[in-house]
Amino acid sequence: MTPFAQNSFRLAAGILLSATVSSFAQTTATTDPVGFITLNVPGTTGGASSVLSFKGLSMTRPIEYQGSAETVGTNTVVDNEATWTDGQFNGANGAYFLEIISGTNVGATFDIQTTTAGTKTLTLAQNLPAGSAAPLSFKVRKHWTIASVFGPANEAGLGGGDSTSADQILVYNGVGYDTYYYQTVGLGGTGWRKGGNAGNSAANTILFPEDGLIVRRKQAGAVNVVLLGAVKMGTTSIPVVPGTNVIGNVYAASLTLGSSGLYTGNASTGVAGGDSTSADQVLLWNGTSYDVYYYQTAGLGGTGWRKGGDAGTDAATTAIPTGTSLIIKRRTASGFSWVAPQHPASI
Repeated sequence: MTPFAQNSFRLAAGILLSATVSSFAQTTATTDPVGFITLNVPGTTGGASSVLSFKGLSMTRPIEYQGSAETVGTNTVVDNEATWTDGQFNGANGAYFLEIISGTNVGATFDIQTTTAGTKTLTLAQNLPAGSAAPLSFKVRKHWTIASVFGPANEAGLGGGDSTSADQILVYNGVGYDTYYYQTVGLGGTGWRKGGNAGNSAANTILFPEDGLIVRRKQAGAVNVVLLGAVKMGTTSIPVVPGTNVIGNVYAASLTLGSSGLYTGNASTGVAGGDSTSADQVLLWNGTSYDVYYYQTAGLGGTGWRKGGDAGTDAATTAIPTGTSLIIKRRTASGFSWVAPQHPASI
């Protein structure tokens, strides 16, 4: 079976749990379990010109290195036992990120800017948050890209064409959506392209672990995109900013609103509660439109997760399935880090 074979949506029944050791690990370390999921992209029906589906990656790429930093700087970590080479986790080798797995900022991720062998240093593109102190345990993984998810030559089977006829992958950039497609006709050659730039390859465009993807399918037949990878273990820290956030379920298991950790009772660490007009909103696509949810702390109907239009019924068990995404509309002026607990709790 190739990574892009056709299958129904499921987590691989036989997730591999063997204690494989990373070739770059400084000490013996069991890798995260590996498996696959299938992202079902439905085709058009009833004469519609296109159909949307909201996807999350729900798998990570394998651990390339796991270690502990004896020295932590503003945006650097130094691992005295490191065996990496110059540029191993950046540049021509592709884009990588570091995930903190100990201390007060567990689950936070940072892009790796440079890898220096002589000083055993990783320099990060973002500053480490307050409270990041040595010894600091971390993992290094390679980023997903358009090509690694959908295939360098569109092995996933999305509809090719030009910017107007091809299927589209939409990625929210904080203001609007960047659009990607597989170009097979017109000027600019064949391959992955970004809308408005038909001449340059977009194959190596980074897809962050928490990115929610919207696929606009323009053909009648469904497509199943099989994603091979590692099961995300441990807590995940996901930034939520004021306004619109399109976020994928990072875990190979369904979350529920109640188990997600989105509501903490403190608007500085989770969604703000209120009523249907004042609370932060969580939007889930039902196939044709959005269902709107919020955490009710005011008004009639009691306290807890509610669906818009039904203030009296508990919605805590509403699922955020594997391989899907949600939209968080943050109504307050400041953001927060969504600390999502591991799902399932044990494997």
